[in-house]
Amino acid sequence: MSLGPQIISQSKIEETDYSVIKIIMLALVGVAASIAAIYEFDQFLITFQYAFLWFGLAAILAFFVISILHTFFIKHFSIIWGIVFVEAFLPLILFAPRISAHFSYALFGGFIVFFFFSIAGMQRGRSLLKNSVKIHFFQIARTVTPKLVTGMLLLASILFYAEYFEWKKLDSTMGRAMVYETVASAEPIVHLWFKNVYGTQTVNEFLREITVMQIAKMPPDAIPGITLDVQRGLDQLQPEVKEKIISRLTAELKKTVETKIGPLDSNTTVRDVVYTYVDGYISKLPERTKTIFSIGLAVLLFFSLKGIGVLCYWLINMAAFLMYKFLIAADFAMITFETRNREFIVLP
Repeated sequence: MSLGPQIISQSKIEETDYSVIKIIMLALVGVAASIAAIYEFDQFLITFQYAFLWFGLAAILAFFVISILHTFFIKHFSIIWGIVFVEAFLPLILFAPRISAHFSYALFGGFIVFFFFSIAGMQRGRSLLKNSVKIHFFQIARTVTPKLVTGMLLLASILFYAEYFEWKKLDSTMGRAMVYETVASAEPIVHLWFKNVYGTQTVNEFLREITVMQIAKMPPDAIPGITLDVQRGLDQLQPEVKEKIISRLTAELKKTVETKIGPLDSNTTVRDVVYTYVDGYISKLPERTKTIFSIGLAVLLFFSLKGIGVLCYWLINMAAFLMYKFLIAADFAMITFETRNREFIVLP
């Protein structure tokens, strides 16, 4: 008769959701991040103040991180589905006054797309997690992140279209602000050819700088026995004579430009000229062309943001990984095993 211990049964932790409170906490953070992200981006579109954009980007990052954590920490996909539904559609309350006055099918469709992309990403991540023996965080997160980013960027592009072209928030002040920022962002490229030109210069100052730089770039012309160097010749003249010649050449350049774009006020800034030209061109377009143009701008915005977003995948995944490790270390969640051969996470 053996007196040694005999194992009657072995306890096993079931892979299920245990803590309702922790799930509610995760859900509340996700909903708050979603509302904050959409509110801040919308305020940026309305005011064009970059403080709203930075707060919006921080909220968007928080939303991506908490969505990835949903994939790891919440077991029942029906619960994830419900949380994502609230995260996606509750921000619509921010637009209730405008929607009641002018319903936007495009914006409502944007929220639907946002919901389906978010749920598709998490479903893919959950499926990979359930079929994995060990938890490989980055491998799973990389399947979730692209869908989340695509859904958010599609919503942002559609919100851009709704605010500016359906609800007509793009007034002259906003238009000028956008053109000013566009001109300023293009200056580093222009400086590759013309170093001392800026959008804040007057037309006369701008054209004068171009004239001076063009003269400096002119190669010496050689006639048999004679070399003509325009730049050196100008430098040897009296300052008032040199200035008179440059002013005359600047006036000739101004006339050439005016034949292309119309009359120019010499005392108007270059960025104001650009705004006037763009605004005049758009105002002359037929309504159908304006609609196509506005949709094209929204599509262009999406692909531009998508190109930048792809470069930020690593940042999103790293931030989610650090938060994941912190919550594990803080005993918010726990990694355990199923029959000693498969890892999974529970919220104790």
